[in-house]
Amino acid sequence: MAEEEVDPRAVVLGHSGDTADADYLAQLADAGFVLGMDRFGINFAISFEQRVGTVVEMCRRGYASNMVLSHDASCYIDWLDSAILSTFLPSWHYRHIHDDVLPALRQAGVTEEQITTMLVDTPRRYFEGPA
Repeated sequence: MAEEEVDPRAVVLGHSGDTADADYLAQLADAGFVLGMDRFGINFAISFEQRVGTVVEMCRRGYASNMVLSHDASCYIDWLDSAILSTFLPSWHYRHIHDDVLPALRQAGVTEEQITTMLVDTPRRYFEGPA
């Protein structure tokens, strides 16, 4: 990115929640990247508890403003049978963030201010673009 002179504030690093390595994620956030904690509901590479734990740790370290939360669920997938989705990815749906993720984050001590930052403030700042 640096070689191409890309402003890291203009980049969301998707699938950042696929790692529980908070030190690595902190390095990326310190460089200015927005971390897309965006695969909630897809619990193959990393468990729900690990995904939540990573967000909690990053918030504890002060990085709420460097993260956005999402589930990556889509309204239509033509390459995967819907019965398979509901069997193997039962939490991969539009309500998962509000029904499951946010309560787990709150229970672990993430504040309402941090949640608003990740769901509203950081996406707004990203789409408005660097000042």
